[in-house]
Amino acid sequence: MPTINWDENKPAGQDSLGLGDDEIRSLKTALRAGLGAEHVWPSTGGDAGVHQLGSARALVGTESQVSSAGTDGRLMVTSDSSRLFHVGSTGTMFLGGSNGLQFNAAIDQRSIWDSDMTLGTAGSIIFPNSGYSGIPFVIITTLGAQPAIVNITSITKTTATYAASLGDFTDVTSSTTVTCFSIGTRTL
Repeated sequence: MPTINWDENKPAGQDSLGLGDDEIRSLKTALRAGLGAEHVWPSTGGDAGVHQLGSARALVGTESQVSSAGTDGRLMVTSDSSRLFHVGSTGTMFLGGSNGLQFNAAIDQRSIWDSDMTLGTAGSIIFPNSGYSGIPFVIITTLGAQPAIVNITSITKTTATYAASLGDFTDVTSSTTVTCFSIGTRTL
C-alpha cells in the first residue's frame, strides 16, 4: 500500500498564492500514488484507469456471507469452505473450489456438483457434509484381499446401505470394508 502526502487543509486560506502551484503538483502526485497502486496511472498522461494485471481483490468471509448486502458485482472466497463465488445482481454463482467439481449440467445457481470417496463397513455409508441435496449416484466396491459381491440395498440423500456376500452367498457384510464413490448436487 502506498503512503501518500495528503492534507485536505492545504492550501490554507492565508497561504501565499505563489505556493499554489506546489500544492497542485503535490495533489497530483498523491492522487497518482494512491490510484497507481492498483490502476495504470502514468505521471505524464495517456491511457489511464484500467486495473493493473493481478490487482483484483476478492472479498473473504464465511459462506453464509456470500450474498450479504453490498457484495453485488464482486468475487468472494469463503474462509470456511475454500470456494470462490461471483455475486451478481441476478444471483450468486459458484465458480469453483478446493473440494467441489463443477459439471456442465443444468442445476440451480446456488448448487454445485460434488463427489466423495468414503470407506464403509458394517453395511452402511454416511455421506459427509450433511449429505447431498438429492439422491446421489453411488458405486460401491470391495476393498481387501477377499472379493465379495456388493448389493446396494438403499440410497438416501445422507446414506447408502449395502449387503456383501461371497460367491456361495455367505453374508460377509459385517466383515467387508468397501469403497463408496458418490456424486450428486449440494445446495449452497
